[in-house]
Amino acid sequence: MFKNPPLRLQYSKAKLISWLRMVGQLVMLGIVAVALLLPAPFTSNQLPAAWEKSDLIISHWPTALLIQRTFAQYHQLPLWNPYFGGGQPLIADPLAALFYPPTHLVHFLPLRDYYLVLILGHLLFAGLGTLLLARRAFGLSHLAALVAAIGYMATPRLISHLGAGHLTIFQTVTWFPWLALSCWATVREPRRWGALLGICIAMTLLAGHPQMAYYGMLMLTGQATWLLVKRWRLEGHQAFFASLAGLAVAGIIGALIASIHLLPLMEFTAYSTRQLTLSSSDTYPLQDFLHELLNQQPRSQFPWEGLITPGYIVLALTLLALVTRWRKAWPLLLGIILIAGLAMGNSSPLYLLVSHILPSFDRFRGQARIWFVGLFLFAILAGLGTDALLHYLRRISVYSAVPAGLLIVLAISTTLIIIDNASTQLGDVRTVTTPSTLAYTAAHLAGGGRIYGVQENLPQVNAVQTQTRFADGWNPLLIESYVSYMQRAGDYQADGYQLHFPPADSPSVKPDPRLLGLMNVSIVISRRPLSDPRLVQVGKVDDTFLYKNTADAGYAYLVNPDSAGRLPTLNSLQPLKTPIHIVNASPEPDTFTFSTDKPAYFVIGTPTYPGWVASLDGQSVPIQQIDGILPALKVGPGTHRVRYTYEPLSLRVGATLSLIGLLTALIWLFVALRPRRRTQPQPPAPKQAESTPVPIGA
Repeated sequence: MFKNPPLRLQYSKAKLISWLRMVGQLVMLGIVAVALLLPAPFTSNQLPAAWEKSDLIISHWPTALLIQRTFAQYHQLPLWNPYFGGGQPLIADPLAALFYPPTHLVHFLPLRDYYLVLILGHLLFAGLGTLLLARRAFGLSHLAALVAAIGYMATPRLISHLGAGHLTIFQTVTWFPWLALSCWATVREPRRWGALLGICIAMTLLAGHPQMAYYGMLMLTGQATWLLVKRWRLEGHQAFFASLAGLAVAGIIGALIASIHLLPLMEFTAYSTRQLTLSSSDTYPLQDFLHELLNQQPRSQFPWEGLITPGYIVLALTLLALVTRWRKAWPLLLGIILIAGLAMGNSSPLYLLVSHILPSFDRFRGQARIWFVGLFLFAILAGLGTDALLHYLRRISVYSAVPAGLLIVLAISTTLIIIDNASTQLGDVRTVTTPSTLAYTAAHLAGGGRIYGVQENLPQVNAVQTQTRFADGWNPLLIESYVSYMQRAGDYQADGYQLHFPPADSPSVKPDPRLLGLMNVSIVISRRPLSDPRLVQVGKVDDTFLYKNTADAGYAYLVNPDSAGRLPTLNSLQPLKTPIHIVNASPEPDTFTFSTDKPAYFVIGTPTYPGWVASLDGQSVPIQQIDGILPALKVGPGTHRVRYTYEPLSLRVGATLSLIGLLTALIWLFVALRPRRRTQPQPPAPKQAESTPVPIGA
């Protein structure tokens, strides 16, 4: 390679040192990630957010179990979740993250191990992205970049949301450093890195939390605008338009790849309770915000929403960066100020202005969640401050910089781990996911029918575990027509956006056995006695009564037309006693056989939703709707076979667009990253101080 042996030796030594540094940084990130979750990695059942009301247990665990079980039994992914909320499209549920690649580790691991690997992997991923960004874009030394990486991956707010079970928030924000890194690289070399930016955008959109993906795209837009203006000033309009084109194409590719989820999600949103009037009332006064910035003890109620401090050491290093590296630090400080103005919600004039400009910006809950972007900027500033301090120490003594850097890394790791360990809310996941005696008893009594809890009597996770369908449910997106129907069936009122139904432990809930029976509710559970004669008590477990609903019409049933031969209304609906044989009742499809001696309507006791198609005796037939909620098919006399299948057009179109986007990105990557022919190897550059910024193009 090199004709000069000493030069070759020098090159090999530099390469070895570089590899050792990289391995050392990865090892340190791994140690911090494991320490944040102690003792979970070394126990059999411990897991963050393992408590009954966490999102992990309410939503993520049952959907992961459904995906795992369906694929193992039927060798296909479930498109529909029949187990809670009356049934919902799983492909459109952000919390399921069905099309996010890491989700499919669930097919290879037990659920507890799957979540542990998923969490550890994303922690490392966030740290590595921040590390590379600090090294490449900001030219920080190895130790300073490591401080920035730890400052973000262990920031208290991130771990606190993880402890609340907000897994999709956690997954999405770990992509923020990669968005920033790929944006920076694309502006500099759009032909080479644009495809990578498109993939990062797609993964952010698929990671499972639309709100945090929205904030990530805002961060990306702000960063791209800043870098494009600088490129215009330094290199002229031709370079500006080349970078702009690269960013635009990357954005299109990202949206195309994510279309397989985005199109069903947009459809679901239009039919969900989310389409009702929803405007955030969050407010965070400036005085409270500044106090919480320094306060490491979060609010007692919903601590994950009130924890905004990056930690004392991060704050101190940020101040040092502002004093010593002002030219590099002031844009980051400006970004933090703007993000803080948005995080304060209705207390901030900036938020009130932006909420009238950006579409749907004020329709999210928890406006302070945008502060994740601010914490990311704090971590970079902490790295800048560390770099400035090490540079000063190196001028005093060459041998003092490395020990000082290691001490800072140890200090920031230790302090953040101590803060975070109180927020992970570790628990025995087996305890909170094992069905109770009440759950097993209710599932046995229900048979193939649904269970309705008057006071949220059974954890939602039990539905998938016992393979019993629940008529009630909890989810950020619920089918609005079904929620309205269940309000009527429960004889209560709840206006606006709802996360769960019926209301928790409300004495106003008075179940209507007939309306519940039309939705195949066979068992009603209540902690207070119910007096309706159509509800017959069949058991009691501890302090909970179990009632058999004698008005249960079954999973599917026939009804007579009205006097004019048309579809009857909900009020006049009277199920016939004609037996219906269920040939197959899996998540999709459902197949039924029956006989009738006169014209009738075949009704399926499940909420109607776009994408379901029906065939009668092998021929496609239109699906009608009873009062916009119950699907019905018109049938004539004779013996019939009905097939009812979920085949959404939004999924087919989305999958086609995703395939186009993915192929485009892969071809682009292959062309852009293929090895280039080199004529003459260049000798290594003279060794520079660690604080010297990485040159352009490094």
